[in-house]
Amino acid sequence: MEFAMGKRQGDGAARMLCLGALVVLCFVSQVTKAQAATLPNCSYPGVFSFGDSLSDVGNSIAAFPEQFAHAELDPNGHIFPQHAADRFTDGKLLVDFLAFGVRRRPIYPVLRGTAGDFTYGTCFAAYGGPARTVKVWIKDNGFNTPFSLDVQYQWYERYKIRVWFYESPVFNPPGRLNQSLPKLATFNESLFTVWAGYHDYFFSLYDKILTVAETPKIVPDVVQAIEDHLVKIMTPVVYTPPATPSMIMPTAKTILVVNLPPLGCIPAMLTLFGTPTAKYDNYGCLSALNLISIAHNTLLETKIIALRAKFPAAKILYGDAYSVYTDILKDPKSYNATAPLQACCGVGGAYNFNTNVTCGHAGIVANKFVNLTMSLPAMPCADPSAHLSWDGIHTSNTFNKAAATAFLTGKHITPAGGLNCSPDFTFWEARS
Repeated sequence: MEFAMGKRQGDGAARMLCLGALVVLCFVSQVTKAQAATLPNCSYPGVFSFGDSLSDVGNSIAAFPEQFAHAELDPNGHIFPQHAADRFTDGKLLVDFLAFGVRRRPIYPVLRGTAGDFTYGTCFAAYGGPARTVKVWIKDNGFNTPFSLDVQYQWYERYKIRVWFYESPVFNPPGRLNQSLPKLATFNESLFTVWAGYHDYFFSLYDKILTVAETPKIVPDVVQAIEDHLVKIMTPVVYTPPATPSMIMPTAKTILVVNLPPLGCIPAMLTLFGTPTAKYDNYGCLSALNLISIAHNTLLETKIIALRAKFPAAKILYGDAYSVYTDILKDPKSYNATAPLQACCGVGGAYNFNTNVTCGHAGIVANKFVNLTMSLPAMPCADPSAHLSWDGIHTSNTFNKAAATAFLTGKHITPAGGLNCSPDFTFWEARS
C-alpha cells in the first residue's frame, strides 16, 4: 500500500511536472509569436544582386544571345514563370525568392534592352562571370563571359550616374524623359546580395582547367575578389557631374553575402569525379570536393567578420548555403527532396547527368536520341521538386526556396536574427 501510495504521489508529481513544462512551452511559444509580431515588415526599396549564374536573370544572354540561347528556351522556367525567363533553373532563383520575401517583384538584368522595370532594383550578376578578374577571354568558349565582379561593379557605378541624370532637373527637366528607375536616395536603404565564386571553382573543374588537388590553391584569390567587391560597394564615391556641384554617391548598407554550396554534392561533379576509389561522406557526396567549399566558406566568413569591424555602419549578413544544403540532405523527406543528388533536367547515370547532352540540348546518348528541350507542359523529370539541382549544375527552385526561407527567418544566417524582420511568403508558390 505504501508502494501504491508512493506511486500515485510520484505519478501526480510527474503530471504536475509535465503540466509545468507544458505551461513553460506555451509561454515560450507565445513570447516567440509576440516577438515575431513585433518585428517590422521585411520591406526594402529595392534589391540589387551581384554574382554568377546562380543569380543572373538575363545579363549574359543579353550580351551574347547565341552563346546562351538555351537560357530562354524550355524547359527552363517551367515552374516560374511557366516559360523560360533567362534563368538557369526550373523556377525562381534565390534572388527572386528574396525579392518576393521583402515585398518586391523579381528584378531585371541591367543589360535588358526591352521592357525592363528597374523601379525596385537591378540585377548585375552574369552567368559565366567569375569572382576573379577575367584577364583572357575567348568568345563563345563554353559557359564563360568576361563579366567578373569588377565589371559588374563598373556597371553598377555607371548605373547610379544614369539614375542621377534622370533625376536631375538640370539635365532632364520634368516630363522630358521618364524611366522606370529606383530613386538614387533609396540605394543605401536597399538590400544587396553577393553570391559569387561558384563559377570560379565549378567550371575550373568541369572544363579540366584545374584538378581537384589544384583547386584549393585559388581559394585566397577568389575570396579576395569578393572582399574587394564588398569594399567597393560600401565605400563612398565622389561624383562631379558637369556644371553642377560634386556629390557623394550612396553606398550599400545592407548586404547578404552567400557562401558556396557543397561542390561534392552537385550531380555534374559526382558524375565527373566519382570513382570506385573516391571518398564519399555520409550523404553520398564527394569529400575532397566538399573540402574546397569548406575552405572557401571558412575564409569568406573570416573576411566578413573583419569587414564588419571596418564598416560598422553597414549590415553585412553571411548566408550559409552550405548548411542549408546539408540540412536538406540530413532529412530530405521533410523537404520533399527525394532525389537530392540527381539532376532533374538531364539524362543517364546514377546522377541523371551527361556532359554530351545537357539541359536545353538534344543529342545521342548510349546510341539513343535524347531531347532535353521539352516543350511545356511536359516535365523534364517525374517530380522537379524532389531535386536540389535543376540541370546538374545549377541549384533548383526547391533549394533556392529553402535557402531564401532560411535566411529570411533567421536560420543559417549571421549575425543572429539575420534581417530581423517579418518576411512575406504570399508569392512563394507563384507561377507567373
